[in-house]
Amino acid sequence: MDETLIDLDTKWIEEFDSLDEKYLPFYSEDITSIKFTHIYVNKDNEVEKLKKDSILLKEPNYISREEIIGILKRNSKLADKSYSVLSILKYNIDIDPREIQHFLKNSQDKNIFLKSLTNIDAIPLEKTISMFQDLNEIIIIFYEKPTHNSDKNRATPLTSNSTKRIYLNTIKGNKRKTYRKTA
Repeated sequence: MDETLIDLDTKWIEEFDSLDEKYLPFYSEDITSIKFTHIYVNKDNEVEKLKKDSILLKEPNYISREEIIGILKRNSKLADKSYSVLSILKYNIDIDPREIQHFLKNSQDKNIFLKSLTNIDAIPLEKTISMFQDLNEIIIIFYEKPTHNSDKNRATPLTSNSTKRIYLNTIKGNKRKTYRKTA
């Protein structure tokens, strides 16, 4: 009985493993780390600085709300200037390996992987083909907060909390009377 087990041909398993090894870069895997890009925009709407770092995720394919808030707080000050969040973008390539050829040949919209996040909340990520793992990214755009002595004429985005007053002046002595036309 032991001789039949020894005579069992396992060559096909080794061949399969060697073939499968060639396709490992095309299998979807969990995301365990992700790049963050911080873009700092000044009051003149010019990019002041780009800052990049990579973060190891506590839980695969998921960035918790607390992690996001911590990242925003750590990066909201730069060179004694305060910045507020203008936009958060998520670039997550979540294409199925079987659809790559179809996507490359037929897709009209190449930016389907870029999504704007509307709330500061947990960010779920989809599994990514291992060869595309380094392309996944979270982009945070910061806008410089206006100082109290800033120019009032400068155009600022909606992050400004100032309200303009409108005064309604009535002109004295401008009393118009309506006359009826008689035939």
